[in-house]
Amino acid sequence: MIVAKKIPDSPSRSAYLNIVIARDHLHGDFGKLFRDNGLTPTVFNAMRILVKGPKEGMRIGEVGDGLIQRVPDITRLLDRMERDGYVTRLRNTEDRRAVTVQLTATGKQKCESMYAEVTKTHAAQMQHMTDRELSTLAKLLEKAIQG
Repeated sequence: MIVAKKIPDSPSRSAYLNIVIARDHLHGDFGKLFRDNGLTPTVFNAMRILVKGPKEGMRIGEVGDGLIQRVPDITRLLDRMERDGYVTRLRNTEDRRAVTVQLTATGKQKCESMYAEVTKTHAAQMQHMTDRELSTLAKLLEKAIQG
């Protein structure tokens, strides 16, 4: 595994580079998993948000706000998901600008069918770390995100 060399005069740069390298490495496993199942990580992420959201659906902006990885055009993402039968969009009759997105039964089934493999992939990726190390890592990354 490639790890950025520690730069003595810049621990922040070394940390940043290791985060980027780790993200790329970890994300690659999921890219393959989702590709093999006809999805992208972003589509799965949007499905996951909608599965956990209210039954009546969510506004487009709420789905976009919940994504792990931001996309420049959430509307285009939802267009593809609608084309593939994973979501439906409903216009608000009182405010036509307001659009609610709902996961279809097909989308819900597809998303939920991935949970076991996603969990298995997470476990495989982190098997070399203890629960305590993982907890510490999660807390440090949360701190970096908030910073």
